[in-house]
Amino acid sequence: MRERTAPTPAPLSAAQRALWAASAGRPDSPAHHLTADVRLPPAADEPTVRAALAALAARHGALRTAVPLHDGAPVQQVHPRLPLQLRVVELGMIPERDRPGLVARLADHAARHPFDLATGPLWRALLLRTPTRGHVHLVAHHLVFDERSATVLRAELLETVTAALAGRPARLPELPLQYADFARREPAGEGPAPEGPEPGAADFRGARREFALPGLAPEVRRTARRVRSAPDLVLLAGFAALLHHWNDGTDQLIGVPAAERAPELRGLIGCFTTTRPLRLRTPADGPVLHLLEEARAAAAAAPAAPPPGAPPVRVAFAVAPPAGAGLPHRRTVGPEHRDAAARFHLALTLTERGTGYHGHLTYRTARFDPRTVDRMVRHWQHLLPALLADPARPLRDLPPPPR
Repeated sequence: MRERTAPTPAPLSAAQRALWAASAGRPDSPAHHLTADVRLPPAADEPTVRAALAALAARHGALRTAVPLHDGAPVQQVHPRLPLQLRVVELGMIPERDRPGLVARLADHAARHPFDLATGPLWRALLLRTPTRGHVHLVAHHLVFDERSATVLRAELLETVTAALAGRPARLPELPLQYADFARREPAGEGPAPEGPEPGAADFRGARREFALPGLAPEVRRTARRVRSAPDLVLLAGFAALLHHWNDGTDQLIGVPAAERAPELRGLIGCFTTTRPLRLRTPADGPVLHLLEEARAAAAAAPAAPPPGAPPVRVAFAVAPPAGAGLPHRRTVGPEHRDAAARFHLALTLTERGTGYHGHLTYRTARFDPRTVDRMVRHWQHLLPALLADPARPLRDLPPPPR
């Protein structure tokens, strides 16, 4: 692979600038940490995994990037190499009953610990090993990573490790450019307007309530076909209906991730995701069918990012692709637990699993208490099936919040 990135600092991309501006003066907050999990063959020992991660860092400039201040403004500095932050934990000697708690504590610690943006690296990895499997849990700052990057990393790390164990070179496509090259080529002023920080000191402390929606995926797809929409937009409409019942508002502003990439960028690790603001009208007397159509129209008309002067997005929604295996021994559906931080006041993420969905509602603990969020989750578990069953009924006739 030809290294195209020059050693001089590069400007932040538009997506990075928006993320920096939205940080309310705390760009190193764990609210901007993302994770990726990769299950590896049992033979993947520490030297093999360490070498594979080092190879990926050499391949992707984003994994060698720091974000120092230059004349008071943030820039990207791509280093020839940076220290590899890899922690290895052998679980084989730990009793089975103690492993879930230990794994949860290790993952939470990795997610909570801030990165030094000025020096880098802006990612770290945790290798968990048992006699029958290996598992890498990676935490990266959003400035150099996004959901598509997680997909790239999973595939490339697995291929690099598998190739090393087989004694052959890894079969990875050539990268035509690096992320910093993309940022340099981006037209000046293109991209999202910076989202202004909240007044006062933002409290990013967060928690997450996990839940399941069993058996609803087929009905969501049927409803989407009926209204000529997409399943994701049907779920978005359901979330807007939930918000309407909780804030009595007739207008819901919801941010959804947008990470369109040109073909030459699809194999890169980097921050391409921005937040698209979608405004949905939710009058109480309006039928659910109109809300489903509203979601489709809002998605088609929404700008790629908030325009200048737009109100900041405080509520977010996303449907994530199936992520494969999660952390070993860690419960995937359960009650509330602490998150390192919450970027938005309230954010709903859904992942299709079998015939249903796994979801988590992340919230800022300074704005919501666990009991309220638990009621919201239980409400949505009843409201969404009712919405799908009878799209002709008005919003006000959907099930009310539980007591």
